[in-house]
Amino acid sequence: MGNYFKTKPKDKLDREMIEFLKSRKLQHINEAIDVVNTKFPNSKYLEYSDYCDVFNPILEIWTQHVYQLLSSNSSLEGSNDIYESLAVLTIFSDEEQELKLQFIFQLFDTDKSGEIEKDELVVALERCICGLCKLVHLPAPSIKDIDFYAERLFLELDRDYSYTISFNEFKLWIIGNFELQDFLLKYALIQTYENASRRYKEKRILYENFFINAVGNDRCELCELESIKQLFLTEFNNQQQEILDLLFKTLQDSSNAYLEQKNDGWICKQAYLDVMNAWAAFDASDINYDNEVSMSELKYLIYAYEGDKPDYYRLQTEMEILDMDQSGRITRDEWIKYLCVNEKGKYVFRGTLQHQFNEYDKDHKGMLSIKDIKDLLNNSMKDLKVSFKKLNSTQNFEEMVDDLINDIVQQLQDGNQDQQSNQNQLLFLTWNEFKSFMEKATLKQDQLRQFLAKL
Repeated sequence: MGNYFKTKPKDKLDREMIEFLKSRKLQHINEAIDVVNTKFPNSKYLEYSDYCDVFNPILEIWTQHVYQLLSSNSSLEGSNDIYESLAVLTIFSDEEQELKLQFIFQLFDTDKSGEIEKDELVVALERCICGLCKLVHLPAPSIKDIDFYAERLFLELDRDYSYTISFNEFKLWIIGNFELQDFLLKYALIQTYENASRRYKEKRILYENFFINAVGNDRCELCELESIKQLFLTEFNNQQQEILDLLFKTLQDSSNAYLEQKNDGWICKQAYLDVMNAWAAFDASDINYDNEVSMSELKYLIYAYEGDKPDYYRLQTEMEILDMDQSGRITRDEWIKYLCVNEKGKYVFRGTLQHQFNEYDKDHKGMLSIKDIKDLLNNSMKDLKVSFKKLNSTQNFEEMVDDLINDIVQQLQDGNQDQQSNQNQLLFLTWNEFKSFMEKATLKQDQLRQFLAKL
């Protein structure tokens, strides 16, 4: 079905309906199955009134619309295949990919053997493909084509010649089939961790090559900003100008922070790669190319950038911090600014700080205690600890770290006009306070290193 993945839809995708379907959980689908088993144990198809009994608790205001799309004659007069509805709702549901695959596998393992036979695979593909196509307005392939595809697929997956397919064989095929995953992403807005990671790596390589092309080789560590600008303006001529302006400003400000002296008009490679890694992660997660990421897409953004799957509490915390305008969505500029330290109007990228913050924020509350900060600084200053001991100072290293922390916290408080808030938050730092803290801590550590090097 390789050519079919290039099929164009007959109508525009109903994004509002798709976003709603992506908020549904397997728990809701299990409840629908319970109703089917209780009220319609021998039925394969449902007319509209019965369909409402089963699926209205899941679909709510979208029940009639979904029924008509899936109906045998695209109206309320037709009937709907129960398994087709269950399968397509599972595909869109807000669950981990492996859970969804396992659910579909068990749904069509009709003899409950724990493995799928060829006939069961044929039925599974027919229901999943036809149902999905109806909801996203794609012309469905013929049943004959689907059956032929299922035959070939079965031979490919049945590697142990057992004449059955295990769940592991089924899962590995789905995860490794990026043509299928790109199809689901493009037409059904369905993302996966694996696909987000692959897309991120592809974009990262693209941006690395931009820098090489701009300087003409892979050895130079500096590049004229104007050369990078021209590449981006040519490659991304549909991108919003203000978004590109933020990128160029961040590249310049971050490069000046990396370099020992200000050098406007030039950007350094390390600063460029740091910024563009965050940019690439957003590209990989912005599935409809609108420079926004929804709550359901945030987990893929974090995974692409960090390589770890965030839990529910982490997502809630990050959403509260990232969504600066309280729109319920994260824009590209909010993401970049979130990873920057804003010093007097300059956006200096400090993406590595986010990794440190998350590592020590073990309870995912979005705040670090002074004890967490002390542990972090002790680990980051191990080289200084060795040099400090050689001085035979009467002050021990831990006392010096405490003094450094107290000094910086005091500076942060002096810069905050809300004194009551200062007292309440004396023992904890939010992400934004942490960025300011670490900027000052890094400066003091550099000064201390220079001092010790002279002794």
